[in-house]
Amino acid sequence: MDKKGLSMIIFMVIAWVTLVLNKGLVYAETKSSHPKITTVSTSLKEKKEIIPNVLKLAVEASTQPLPKEIEVINLLGTIDKKVKALGVKYQGGRYNIYKDCQWIKDKQVCYGYKGFLSYVFELKDPDEQTKVYSMFEEAKKIYGDKLDFSVTNTYWTITEKDLETITEELKLTLITKAIKFAEKVSKTLNKSCHITTLNLDQRGDGIVIQKASLLKSFSEEKATIEPPSPKQEQTVELSAYVVLSCY
Repeated sequence: MDKKGLSMIIFMVIAWVTLVLNKGLVYAETKSSHPKITTVSTSLKEKKEIIPNVLKLAVEASTQPLPKEIEVINLLGTIDKKVKALGVKYQGGRYNIYKDCQWIKDKQVCYGYKGFLSYVFELKDPDEQTKVYSMFEEAKKIYGDKLDFSVTNTYWTITEKDLETITEELKLTLITKAIKFAEKVSKTLNKSCHITTLNLDQRGDGIVIQKASLLKSFSEEKATIEPPSPKQEQTVELSAYVVLSCY
């Protein structure tokens, strides 16, 4: 190999080494100049007090033992039709029918069939409960001892639609708070802070139900019933877990 060829090879080696060293230098400079990240986390809370606007009334109807299963079905079916005719919003109405038996001296003795069904009425106008009670009282007069009715629970709560609306409002408020918090931290640390985590969570016990007086049975006629009034506001509360990354 002549001197010219050898010089060319040496030049290429030097150029390659220089390129590698320069790349290492650039990487080292980038790595050393990368700003230190500061992580800041906090929890934010927001709540709203609202007055309940729906009275829930839980009623259960049950039969005494009847000779045939079809008699129980027909009787409960008649009550269900009367409930639907009220024009009041409710949930439930599912039948439960069973054979009424017991063991006496190792022998099963059956007395017929029994059944029950239950409803939860949602009354926006509390005076509507008089309408519900009157219907059950009329049925009691018609069927006598064959039927029993009882109010198992009555309480004030918030409609699902209103609860969703309030929850969305609280979420937006918390997001705004999180953004303002990031701005304040940026000024305090003299860095640029960005939200990297924002978890919104509704407390399981955020809605407190105020129980109303419980009516045990329909033992006496109730022509007009004074509805219980909501005595205190209910609280809907949301919390947010926020994580900031500051550069």
